[in-house]
Amino acid sequence: MTIETAYLSRITELPDDEFELFRASLRMLLAKTFIIRGREQEEALYDFAIRNMPIYDAWFSCMDAGVIRDESLGVIAFRGGSGVRLRLNREETCALLVFRLLYEEKRTELSLTSFPSITVLDFTQRYDAMTQGSLKKTRLEEILRRLQAHKLIEVLSSDLSDAEALIVLYPSLALSVSRDSIDELLRILPGKKAGSAGATGDIEPPLPEEEE
Repeated sequence: MTIETAYLSRITELPDDEFELFRASLRMLLAKTFIIRGREQEEALYDFAIRNMPIYDAWFSCMDAGVIRDESLGVIAFRGGSGVRLRLNREETCALLVFRLLYEEKRTELSLTSFPSITVLDFTQRYDAMTQGSLKKTRLEEILRRLQAHKLIEVLSSDLSDAEALIVLYPSLALSVSRDSIDELLRILPGKKAGSAGATGDIEPPLPEEEE
C-alpha cells in the first residue's frame, strides 16, 4: 500500500458532517472543475479541502486524476487526463485570453477577499482591439455562457449581451492560463483565421468536456 492510498481509510473515519463536505466538494470538482475561496456557497468546501488535501490526492489517484491548488489565489481545481481537456476555438481562446489579461490588471485594485469585475462593454472593447474583429450578439452570449459554465467568470445579468452588465472575474482564470501561457496564446492573434494552425487552445488545468 502506498502512502497516498493509505489516506483512503480516513474517508470512512470522517464524521457525518465532514463526510457530507467531502462528498459535496467531490461533486463540485467533477462537475465544475473549481472550488473558489470567497464564494459564499463554497467557503466551507474550500476550507475543508485545504485541511484534507491528502485524502483528495488519494481519492483522485484511484481514477488517474488529481487536484491542484493555489492558496494565494484561493482556488482548488480538478485535473484529469488529456481525454477531458476542453478544446476552445479561436474566438473562445481569444475571449479567455482577454479575460485573463483583464483579471491581471484588475486584481490589484481590490482586497484579497474581493473578486474584480468589468462590464460586458469593457470586455468587447478589449476583444475588438486585440483581435481586430468583433463578436456578434449571439456568439458573444455563447462564449460568455460557456466560460461561465466552467466557473471562470460570472455575468450578473440575465441579458448576457447587455453592455452595462457586470462580469465577475474569478481567480480560476489565473490558474487556467498561466503567465507563460499568455505569450503562447498571444501568438494565435495576428493574422490567424478560425480553423488555421494554432487557432485553438486548451484551458489548463483540463476542464470536463461539455455534454452534447
